[in-house]
Amino acid sequence: MAHDTENASKTIQLSATEHSRSVAANLSVTARKLRFSTSRRSQLFKAVGLRPRPMQQIIGRAMLASIFLLLLVPNVASIYYFTFMASDQYQSETRFTVRTSTPALGGNQLTKVTGLPAAQIVQDTLIVTNFIKSKDMVTALQGKVDFQRIYGDQSIDPIARLKRDTSSEKLLDYWEDMISVKIDANSGIVTVKARAFSAVDARKVLQEVVAASEAVVNDVNNRIWRDVIATAQTNLDNAKNQLQDARDRLLTARNQSGVLSVEGSSTVLTNLISSVRKEKIDLQQRYDAQLVTVSANAPQMRVLKREIDSKQAQLDQLNNQIAGQNKSEQNLANVSVDLSQRELEQNLAEQQFATSMKTLEQVRFVSKQQLLYLDTFLAPDLPDEAEYPQRLLWISGIFGATLLIWGAVFGVLVNLRNRLA
Repeated sequence: MAHDTENASKTIQLSATEHSRSVAANLSVTARKLRFSTSRRSQLFKAVGLRPRPMQQIIGRAMLASIFLLLLVPNVASIYYFTFMASDQYQSETRFTVRTSTPALGGNQLTKVTGLPAAQIVQDTLIVTNFIKSKDMVTALQGKVDFQRIYGDQSIDPIARLKRDTSSEKLLDYWEDMISVKIDANSGIVTVKARAFSAVDARKVLQEVVAASEAVVNDVNNRIWRDVIATAQTNLDNAKNQLQDARDRLLTARNQSGVLSVEGSSTVLTNLISSVRKEKIDLQQRYDAQLVTVSANAPQMRVLKREIDSKQAQLDQLNNQIAGQNKSEQNLANVSVDLSQRELEQNLAEQQFATSMKTLEQVRFVSKQQLLYLDTFLAPDLPDEAEYPQRLLWISGIFGATLLIWGAVFGVLVNLRNRLA
């Protein structure tokens, strides 16, 4: 009995040992499956005999979709487009500067008359460069250039082609993509580049751009001279009115005083005083000579005395007309001050009128010459080969951008999957 019990316990121990060995063997097989299986979550679940949760399945599919949508599709499309579809674009280049000339007037006088300092040239250059990329330039070119033929032809690829019946805003955006303007801050040289889908069209468009820019500079030049001439004419009119007012005031002063010329009146009065004084001296000599033999009360002596007193009164009156202390009567000294002031005003007005007239004549003469002009020292060239689109650069850029986007999205999905695991 004891022997049977011992045999039974040995049998149980062997069964437990064999069961442990079987479990260890199964775990070893499962570990090998996990180690040599792929990284896909579904295979891992299959290896351990589990089913993934629905959200984990969705994330796994999203990760596969991100590879297809964010990497494969954009890069295959870009390679196909830039290799087989993208139209060649030719670029023509020109360079010019906006200059000023001071032919007949000196530099200081020109600045004084026209108000055109050196900073104004910089401003005019900026006006031209802004005009090139403006809607006004597009409007000016539409009468000279067939935009639809050059940029909207059916042979051009659909992405780079100008759409038919496009709005003015969209046309301006398209034009800004086809034109580039750069200013050298040190030299003031403006570099303009225009693109088109043929070399001839690129040069044609740029030639019309230069012509329209010259028209703008000429218009600025004409406006400057119109303003300068109008200002000079206004100054002349003001000087003319001031001269007329000065002459009227002088005429009124002469009429009120009865004196045409102080010098002339002074000469006349001086001559009269000399004549009267000479007559008085003759009468006084006669009176003194007769007084020796004739009594002072004699009739002829009284007559001589009255004549002498009359000449003295006449002398006093003439002297008072020249200068005197009598405030109630106007004398020549007072008239001289008033007339001198009026004559001075008239002389100054005449000088101002003469200066304004001379300035207007100079401005009218110089206005026939070009004050501002566009100096094109590098004419629009005819390109030999297409510079755009830069295929390799675009393909590399798209690949880099999509790789970054895909990496970010894939990282987010991996992080989310790990949180749900």
